Amino acid sequence: MLSDEEKFRFDLEGYLIIPGVLSLAECAQLSELSDAAWPQQPHDGAFRRAAQVSLWGNNFSNLMDHPKVLPYLIDLIGPRARLDHDYAIYMQRGAPSQPIHGGPMRYESDHWYHYNDGVMRNGLMVATWVLTDAKPGDGGFVCVPGSHKTNFINLLPEDAQSQDAMPEYVRQPAVNAGDVILFTEALMHGTRAWQGSDERRVLLFKYSPPHSSWAKQGYDLNDYPDATAQQRRLMAPPSVEDHAKVIDTKS
Repeated sequence: MLSDEEKFRFDLEGYLIIPGVLSLAECAQLSELSDAAWPQQPHDGAFRRAAQVSLWGNNFSNLMDHPKVLPYLIDLIGPRARLDHDYAIYMQRGAPSQPIHGGPMRYESDHWYHYNDGVMRNGLMVATWVLTDAKPGDGGFVCVPGSHKTNFINLLPEDAQSQDAMPEYVRQPAVNAGDVILFTEALMHGTRAWQGSDERRVLLFKYSPPHSSWAKQGYDLNDYPDATAQQRRLMAPPSVEDHAKVIDTKS
């Protein structure tokens, strides 16, 4: 559940950092397991991306409803939030920037942020699990704080969008291994070229309101035989009428 300060900061900036959700030992274990599930190939470049890390085993799939993160998602999306898709991004030193994208109503039915009567609601949201440190100047996740409420989405200069220029209003938050970055896709964001000495490793789990889906293909529950009842509710297909509340308060 968001604290009063976290509500203030998310409404103000469009993202939050939840510190120390995972231990360093857990981060190291996830990295080691990912190397077995997704070994680097000789032809791989400095930037790698893999889909459906939730299929790499229970250590990964259990991140989808981690008890330290799920309450934030319920507060920010609603009680019927659904897991939309997930993937990994690994970057070695010299991996290039990815342009700044997103922003409010960039896609009419998906990238949005609303507030009414003390309640915040979002379209597609991201929980980025940080497995390695990103120090100031290292690169990685960048955003334009507050842009989830901008009225001038198309006026971001082209050189800032491409990250050929780095104006002061584009921020690269420093994060530590074990932190989770929560942000709304209504926030303008991107990835800055990686300059860190260690490989950047992040796992991204993306969530939608019950009525919408960004992914073309949803989750096949048959692929998750060990999923809990709560996880199965979280992975259910989109529905306005028939998407159950993720947290079963009756049990």
